Amino acid sequence: MKVRTMSENKTLTPYFHWGECKSTDENNPDVICCKIVDAEPTATTYSTNIDAEIKDKGLHKIPLHNFESANKALLNEFLKLWREGKIKDGSSIVISTWLGVSTKNAERKLRRWKITSTS
Repeated sequence: MKVRTMSENKTLTPYFHWGECKSTDENNPDVICCKIVDAEPTATTYSTNIDAEIKDKGLHKIPLHNFESANKALLNEFLKLWREGKIKDGSSIVISTWLGVSTKNAERKLRRWKITSTS
């Protein structure tokens, strides 16, 4: 098992927080433009992630699926494009996201995503 430690010269890659995306309108979603650094999803204790350079934010780990959540929509869309060869290291992608309403419980909000490869 590989243990990561922080030194004076290095820091761990920060995670992108979906809570920063506040849109509730599918027609006007929050848009995240990024360039994939490592396209192969990696699992941590809490989530499945990719490394990407986010426009105006720098290098981040983007959580595709949190293990405490049943919502695998982003992970499934990403894996589909990855298997088709549309996403690879160095690819540019655009993730559109908004908070939608659950189809099973109208009082509950769920994060929705659309992902497109631009290169």
